[in-house]
Amino acid sequence: MGNGPCPCKFRLGIEGQDAPATVTVTDPNGNETTFTGTINFSAEQCFTGGPNCNPAVNNFEINFDANNGDTINFTQGRRGTIACFDNTLATLMDGTAQATGNVLDGDFTVDFSYTIDTATDIATIIIMTVGEDGTVFQTVFDAPISPQTFIGDCDETVGPQ
Repeated sequence: MGNGPCPCKFRLGIEGQDAPATVTVTDPNGNETTFTGTINFSAEQCFTGGPNCNPAVNNFEINFDANNGDTINFTQGRRGTIACFDNTLATLMDGTAQATGNVLDGDFTVDFSYTIDTATDIATIIIMTVGEDGTVFQTVFDAPISPQTFIGDCDETVGPQ
């Protein structure tokens, strides 16, 4: 069926490696803190330069620097389930990452989507993470895509949809 660990492949990034973003962190008691700053996002899943997919390529990273000096980073990101649509949308659900920085720490489940507006080469990126203690990190931001960004199938030929 082709829907194993690599139903498609993508390499995602943002031009200039940071974009303005507002982040909301909700603690397990429902208290929200809003941070404004810059974010860098990159993800590489199953990507090879050729027609095939490589399941060993499995990484994403999120780095947020708040204007007040706080930092929130998600490193060692590993996929859960990935999907690609029309070479313009990539999603990752139930991924995992390690939170570091001076605001959050511990293991988090991560979902994200990266949607490219092909008329402007601007991506809308939605990220939501949930920590083991119930802490939620979420953001939605727009950023120019990196020149290396690619979303696609594992084969050069695409059959009927």
